[in-house]
Amino acid sequence: MSGVAPSPLTEKAEVVRGVTFSKGDAVAEPREGYTPVLRAGNIQSHLILDSDLVYIPEGMVSEKQRLRGGDIVMCTSSGSAEIVGKTAFADQDWIGSFGAFCAVVRPKLGKCDPRYLFHYLQTPRFRDWTRNSSGVGIKNIRKSELDSYEVPFPSLDEQRRIAVTLDKADAIRRKREQVLVLADEFLKSVFLEMFGRPKQPSPALKTRPLAEICDLFAGNSLPAGEPYSEQDGGYLLLKVGDLNLPGNEQTVMSAREWLSEKTKAGAAIVAPKNAIVFPKRGGAIATNKKRVLGRSCILDPNLMAVAPKTHSPVSWPYLRVWFEMLDLASISNGSTVPQLNKGDLYPLEMAIPDKESLASFDRIFHGVNTAHVRLSSDLLSSEALFSSLSQRAFCGEL
Repeated sequence: MSGVAPSPLTEKAEVVRGVTFSKGDAVAEPREGYTPVLRAGNIQSHLILDSDLVYIPEGMVSEKQRLRGGDIVMCTSSGSAEIVGKTAFADQDWIGSFGAFCAVVRPKLGKCDPRYLFHYLQTPRFRDWTRNSSGVGIKNIRKSELDSYEVPFPSLDEQRRIAVTLDKADAIRRKREQVLVLADEFLKSVFLEMFGRPKQPSPALKTRPLAEICDLFAGNSLPAGEPYSEQDGGYLLLKVGDLNLPGNEQTVMSAREWLSEKTKAGAAIVAPKNAIVFPKRGGAIATNKKRVLGRSCILDPNLMAVAPKTHSPVSWPYLRVWFEMLDLASISNGSTVPQLNKGDLYPLEMAIPDKESLASFDRIFHGVNTAHVRLSSDLLSSEALFSSLSQRAFCGEL
């Protein structure tokens, strides 16, 4: 920040390490004399305080390790460089603590504005620093490293002014995120009303096993391809990581590699446009990521796709929402490495709608999907605005 000499974080805030406990100390349900503990998965765009908690004896938690309003909770250890350094803000005191893979950055009273510091710890500059944190395999941010990290601290009045401006821009961004979530929830509620839920179909409808009405595509080894740069035709060579590429949040339109139609694909498995794709092996199953294929793709061994058969009594929009409501982990086998096989999916009973009901649902789906595209564009605009304001604020140009 122009004209402001940076100071070590420890001068303005205290870094508090999380609680260390063993697996045997923790229980999954609330219990008298036990305290809830946050883990890295609770650090999202906001703190998740009502799910995915563990509980440990109260005596294991020091007073300093209890979460206070104004605290900034940070993941300090993870196998993913993208997760290390991720932060969320505590709006109020909470009767609970945080685990050893986390830390709290607690602004010192009268030394800095908590929201100013929170916004700074989300800047690309700080996140680049956390991605380069020490550790092979497991990335770690040591307390000593965080203490000595230098942050520009202008006057408290200037910190508050910057924080208020960024909070307003952030509120716009969050509201647009919430509208997208509401659109998705609306579709699910319509589906539930009309057809029931996976594994609990409406008793008013007949059912048939998935194997009779859908085709499954289990991925295989990928052929050698070339970098994808928006080539027309051909096939995307799809891996699990490609589901997270920008623009693929709902519909897969890109991948890191591509294969021409003229190139021999060997034993590759080609899934068609509008198939529903999801992970079928390892921890990725628990992420419950599902996407619609926006074009034909060749799947790697860690992916599976499903599409309605020709003349199927269900449509791909029906299938999209049905799978969105299905917890993949609930049908994976219990081996050491979780897996989904065709045999896990084939027996699943699906409610068979009448043609009129299916057509009605498809119209609703496409209407919501059109709105979703517009809302996603609005969200991208608000994110660009926030990013621009943040960059200007911490360069002293706001």
